[in-house]
Amino acid sequence: MENRFPTTARATIADVAAYAGVAKSTVSKYLSDGNYYVSPATREKIRAAIEHLDYQPSAFAQGLSKRRTNTIGVMVASIANPFYPELVAGVEKVIEAAGYTMLLGSSGQSRQKEADLVDALIKQRVEGVVVTSATMHDREVARLVEAGVDVVVASRELQGELIADTVVVDNRRGGYLAAQHLRDHGHTTATLVTGPLDVVAFQHRAEGFRAVYGEGKGTVLMLSNSDMTTAVDPVADLLAGPERPSAVLAASDTIALGVMTAATTQHLGIPRDLAVIGFDNIWVSQVPNVGLATIEGHAHRVGTVAAERLVDRITSRRAAPFGPPPPPERVVINADLVRRASCGCSSAHTVTTRRGPSSN
Repeated sequence: MENRFPTTARATIADVAAYAGVAKSTVSKYLSDGNYYVSPATREKIRAAIEHLDYQPSAFAQGLSKRRTNTIGVMVASIANPFYPELVAGVEKVIEAAGYTMLLGSSGQSRQKEADLVDALIKQRVEGVVVTSATMHDREVARLVEAGVDVVVASRELQGELIADTVVVDNRRGGYLAAQHLRDHGHTTATLVTGPLDVVAFQHRAEGFRAVYGEGKGTVLMLSNSDMTTAVDPVADLLAGPERPSAVLAASDTIALGVMTAATTQHLGIPRDLAVIGFDNIWVSQVPNVGLATIEGHAHRVGTVAAERLVDRITSRRAAPFGPPPPPERVVINADLVRRASCGCSSAHTVTTRRGPSSN
């Protein structure tokens, strides 16, 4: 039987389409470097055809270089949260040094706005995206990946399959370190005040807390979000009730600030009447009059590592645009406890030595 696919002559886009069993226009979309959506299954067929036929689109490669935008998108949940500017500063330092321009989008913790931002970034033909929004649904990350955009997820976890590089602090260990420190101060029971537990980072912090304060020893108060103002009234009600806790672990520093505000409304002293530990170590926590003990979230470092990985991925894709990308990896940065006055310690000190559950 005659082989209708070339063996010595240079393969054409029509040959690739015929071998893959798709239309020429679909191959053109695949070759557009992520400017159009092509399903993962179809992308794999086309990639295999290109490899089998040794397709060398030199003219396209020249055009591809002209279509490079040298832009990287960064998606955050809220620019009002002091954690994100520090993380974004780490991203910006790396990508600017590599010659890229940053496009910043804030979703305001709105799922609809997250979807709109993804649409906008794809239309802008960004070469990569750092996703830091803790509330963003995995399907939006998948849409970016399927559109051919390089993605690194920073300071958040994916619910399901690891479809993109992820850079996180060890949330389980952080929750454990904070809870164990409260226990060391003599608090036999404690309350975890957390954001929504469908957010994986909050889930892992809660698991670390429960490893210390198990059944009957710890309670959980879940809020609708992690804003400071959201925490004040529910925590004030908790502190005014008959089973007021002597210690609170807040799943973020913004929640912890809400806890401290609520304690003030109930005329409770910190740490005299209520010990508090947060999570993230935002700059406000470091102010002496606040003195919030917390888990170091390494925001700047997470942003730096995420940006470095993203730039490496973009560089690799440019060098071999038709080869399969390397598999995604998960990078976990160690969690550290920063002791300050709010937990009952007399001075600031960083603790890293305790063993406990880990997210590794």
